[in-house]
Amino acid sequence: MSNNQEFLEVKNLVVEYKSDGQIVHAVNGVNLKLGKGRTLGLVGETGAGKTTIAKSILRILPDVGCKIRGGEVHLDGKDLLKISENEMRKIRGNNISMIFQDPMTALNPVMRVGDQIAEVVRLHNDGHYDPRKRAEEMLEIVGIPAERYMEYPHQFSGGMKQRVVIAIALACNPDLLLADEPTTALDVTIQAQVLDLIKDLREKYNTAMLLITHDMGVVAQVCDEVAVIYAGTIVEYGTKEQIFDHPTHPYTIGLFGAIPDMNEDEEWLHPIDGLPPDPTNLPKGCPFAPRCKYATAECEKGPIQTYKTADGHDCACCHIADVVKGGK
Repeated sequence: MSNNQEFLEVKNLVVEYKSDGQIVHAVNGVNLKLGKGRTLGLVGETGAGKTTIAKSILRILPDVGCKIRGGEVHLDGKDLLKISENEMRKIRGNNISMIFQDPMTALNPVMRVGDQIAEVVRLHNDGHYDPRKRAEEMLEIVGIPAERYMEYPHQFSGGMKQRVVIAIALACNPDLLLADEPTTALDVTIQAQVLDLIKDLREKYNTAMLLITHDMGVVAQVCDEVAVIYAGTIVEYGTKEQIFDHPTHPYTIGLFGAIPDMNEDEEWLHPIDGLPPDPTNLPKGCPFAPRCKYATAECEKGPIQTYKTADGHDCACCHIADVVKGGK
């Protein structure tokens, strides 16, 4: 096995969509690393490119209208973008699994939940498990009685459906779990239960996890490292402690400013002014410049270099000193 810190390594990933004759620049030179047993949170607004990154790793992007224009995706030293589709099919389910955002669309409504779990085992696990027994075991692991094997998705609550989806994703003990906003549709109590479940299972199986979310509370509860995504680029990258204790990029600071502080007596939150840029016509320089109070002509000249902050994490901003001086 390769170095633990580089179990998953994404290098200079570039992904484009074509829509109505225009090119949508969805992911623009993303670099990230993830070790076994660790969780990396991808944080950002809707449309930032988070799900596209995950689908690129699993190679399930649409065949029509989408193209990976460049980059590498190494899983335990193997570049997934260079292997055949037949080889990739063996990796999906066995080595990489994905928890999709909406369990209502991830589950087949006319198929028993137990059979859906068993199908994954049958297709991806090369006879290591008895499909029926493994499905019953996974139901129990995620807190659903095995007796409910024969029930259909409509007989489960939203939180229980998500548990079934987690059971499907973990049925073959994957090395890497891609979780795409797995708690978005759940209430706060059920969300906490599902997050605790994911965390416990990750620790039990030493699974690496890429968690996509826009919720900093979820990041605080589950993640070890954080990559803040904006307009298809990583603008800040570090450990959870570095990002939470010393947020440095103006966009990251804006995300924290939109979170209610229970210790402060304020009537209004502080959302980030403006809207994300048009992905078919991105600015030449910093994509956040049109919304940034620190922006100068320097920010519009070209791609922004990534700098090291005082505590050693990465930040793609040429006005770090001004931001820190401005008082976060």
